[in-house]
Amino acid sequence: HRVAAAPTDQERGTDFACVMLAFYTLLSLPFYIAVVGTLVLSLFVYLKSFLCSSEILPKFFYKESTLATHILKRCRFMTRAFSPSIWISNRHIQTLLPWIIPHNCKCQFDREYLQLRDKGVVALDWVTNVKLPKKKRRTVILIIPGLTGDALSVSSLCDAATCRGMQCVVFNRRGHGRTFLTTPKLQSYGDPSDLRQVINYIHDRYPKTLITVVSYGSGCDLFLSYLGEFGSSAQICAGVCVSPCFEVNQRSSDIFSGIYNILVLLHMKFIIWRHARALSDVIDVPGALKSWSFKSFDSHVFLKMLGCEDLDEFYERNNPLRDVDDISIPLLFLCSLDDPVYSKNSIPHDLFKYYPNFFMLTLETGGHCGFREKMTSVSWADKISLDYLEAILEFTIKGYRIDYHKSPARSTI
Repeated sequence: HRVAAAPTDQERGTDFACVMLAFYTLLSLPFYIAVVGTLVLSLFVYLKSFLCSSEILPKFFYKESTLATHILKRCRFMTRAFSPSIWISNRHIQTLLPWIIPHNCKCQFDREYLQLRDKGVVALDWVTNVKLPKKKRRTVILIIPGLTGDALSVSSLCDAATCRGMQCVVFNRRGHGRTFLTTPKLQSYGDPSDLRQVINYIHDRYPKTLITVVSYGSGCDLFLSYLGEFGSSAQICAGVCVSPCFEVNQRSSDIFSGIYNILVLLHMKFIIWRHARALSDVIDVPGALKSWSFKSFDSHVFLKMLGCEDLDEFYERNNPLRDVDDISIPLLFLCSLDDPVYSKNSIPHDLFKYYPNFFMLTLETGGHCGFREKMTSVSWADKISLDYLEAILEFTIKGYRIDYHKSPARSTI
């Protein structure tokens, strides 16, 4: 059988123009009025089709498994189109839009300071206006923002998760998110010791809770390092990495990447300046404030603090994939191929060929941690993340039955 192709918007516009031309002729209007009216209407139809949101289908990378089958059936990733409005489809607009027009947050946050074993302090921002469903185990989403993020920058995910009855809490590193610095120490990119204590605390506070994690940008470095170091004892059910960095010292070589690096460095310098008195004995404060590259900044801040001989040793110790073989939970990576901060060439596609618990969705556009379809709506990435986490929890708790034409088999994680 031959299948006829659906008519395009231009073809529809042409047909509409012919109909209108015939209509004007029937009304015995002057010919030039009919022509002008037809041209105006044709232009209107063309502009409407141009301004309509273009649908971009993601590419899904995975290894065949029972879990992958369940996720495909439950989340329908192959048909989850990303449809940004034409005026926000540019990658730089996508990257900067969350900062220029923040999400209208409906959540209420209650800050809790947690003292760590070395007397350091981190902050946890709990969403308080959430109605948890009865007769269900509590699901906590621990959100790890990037170096420049805080609770307000991830409030869209908190709003969407709250509507689904999930408890959200935002993790703020030492000295970040307007927190106090009580010890002369900053958390490096891949040091998971603080995160370990936070997760243990959440489990102690809610013993039967199911903890999931959503991380953004440089927060993915910390999350992946944690999963690799603690392996099967990570006490995490599932995780999502949005716009991840797979190698700390690998950034985009795009000319615009330097602008974003400067913006992040300015934010990090402000943190150093704010806590200069506490950090003056362990870092080179003047050198850090004069740095205009990440390599220079890292050498002045972290080498002496962590006792590393050079940057190669520092980057090796903070490589997020240094213990990738020990990561045991199902992970979803959401990547944009036009990310102006992290180059698409750094994406390790082989991971998704050999590890059945690694999944990746890529889009042609979306910027860095953007994925906005409208100015202030919940992002495409946040919707995908929540659907994925719900699918994993369903698979984990209830199991998944498959018909092998002999007898149904029950599989769980």
